[in-house]
Amino acid sequence: MELDETACEILDYFRDTHRRPGARVTMATLDAHFGADPLVIVAVSELTHLGYVTAPDAGTIEPTDRGFDAIHRRAYRGSGGE
Repeated sequence: MELDETACEILDYFRDTHRRPGARVTMATLDAHFGADPLVIVAVSELTHLGYVTAPDAGTIEPTDRGFDAIHRRAYRGSGGE
Protein backbone atom coordinates (compact mmCIF):
# COMPACT_ATOMS: atom_id res chain seq x y z
CA MET A 1 0.00 0.00 0.00
CA GLU A 2 1.35 3.39 -0.98
CA LEU A 3 1.37 6.06 1.70
CA ASP A 4 -0.23 9.47 1.43
CA GLU A 5 2.23 12.25 0.50
CA THR A 6 1.91 13.92 3.93
CA ALA A 7 2.70 10.60 5.64
CA CYS A 8 5.81 10.26 3.47
CA GLU A 9 6.83 13.82 4.36
CA ILE A 10 6.52 12.99 8.07
CA LEU A 11 8.76 9.95 7.61
CA ASP A 12 11.17 12.12 5.60
CA TYR A 13 11.20 14.55 8.53
CA PHE A 14 12.12 11.70 10.89
CA ARG A 15 14.85 10.63 8.46
CA ASP A 16 16.30 14.14 8.27
CA THR A 17 16.08 15.11 11.93
CA HIS A 18 15.51 12.10 14.22
CA ARG A 19 17.62 9.22 12.91
CA ARG A 20 18.19 7.35 16.16
CA PRO A 21 16.13 4.45 17.51
CA GLY A 22 13.55 5.61 20.03
CA ALA A 23 13.45 9.15 18.65
CA ARG A 24 10.21 10.92 19.43
CA VAL A 25 8.51 13.85 17.78
CA THR A 26 5.77 15.88 19.42
CA MET A 27 2.67 16.93 17.56
CA ALA A 28 3.68 20.53 18.36
CA THR A 29 6.94 19.96 16.45
CA LEU A 30 5.02 18.56 13.47
CA ASP A 31 2.64 21.54 13.60
CA ALA A 32 5.59 23.94 13.67
CA HIS A 33 7.20 22.19 10.69
CA PHE A 34 4.13 21.40 8.55
CA GLY A 35 1.68 23.99 9.86
CA ALA A 36 -1.48 23.23 11.78
CA ASP A 37 -2.88 21.22 8.88
CA PRO A 38 -5.57 18.59 9.56
CA LEU A 39 -3.81 16.39 6.98
CA VAL A 40 -0.95 15.95 9.46
CA ILE A 41 -3.35 14.34 11.96
CA VAL A 42 -4.75 12.09 9.21
CA ALA A 43 -1.22 11.12 8.12
CA VAL A 44 -0.16 10.31 11.69
CA SER A 45 -3.27 8.15 12.05
CA GLU A 46 -2.38 6.37 8.79
CA LEU A 47 1.21 5.79 9.92
CA THR A 48 0.00 4.46 13.27
CA HIS A 49 -2.59 2.18 11.66
CA LEU A 50 0.02 0.73 9.25
CA GLY A 51 2.54 0.18 12.03
CA TYR A 52 5.19 2.73 11.03
CA VAL A 53 4.84 4.78 14.22
CA THR A 54 3.35 4.37 17.66
CA ALA A 55 1.80 7.06 19.84
CA PRO A 56 3.02 6.58 23.43
CA ASP A 57 0.79 9.50 24.44
CA ALA A 58 -1.61 11.88 22.72
CA GLY A 59 1.06 14.43 21.82
CA THR A 60 4.00 12.26 20.74
CA ILE A 61 4.86 9.77 18.00
CA GLU A 62 7.88 7.53 17.57
CA PRO A 63 8.87 5.03 14.88
CA THR A 64 8.28 1.35 15.46
CA ASP A 65 10.92 -1.16 14.37
CA ARG A 66 9.13 -1.37 11.01
CA GLY A 67 9.06 2.41 10.72
CA PHE A 68 12.71 2.79 11.73
CA ASP A 69 13.79 0.28 9.06
CA ALA A 70 11.58 1.91 6.42
CA ILE A 71 12.89 5.39 7.27
CA HIS A 72 16.50 4.35 6.79
CA ARG A 73 15.78 2.48 3.57
CA ARG A 74 13.18 5.04 2.37
CA ALA A 75 11.05 1.97 1.69
CA TYR A 76 7.83 3.92 2.16
CA ARG A 77 8.00 5.81 -1.14
CA GLY A 78 6.65 3.79 -4.04
CA SER A 79 9.62 1.91 -5.47
CA GLY A 80 11.84 1.94 -2.39
CA GLY A 81 12.97 5.54 -2.42
CA GLU A 82 13.69 8.50 -4.62
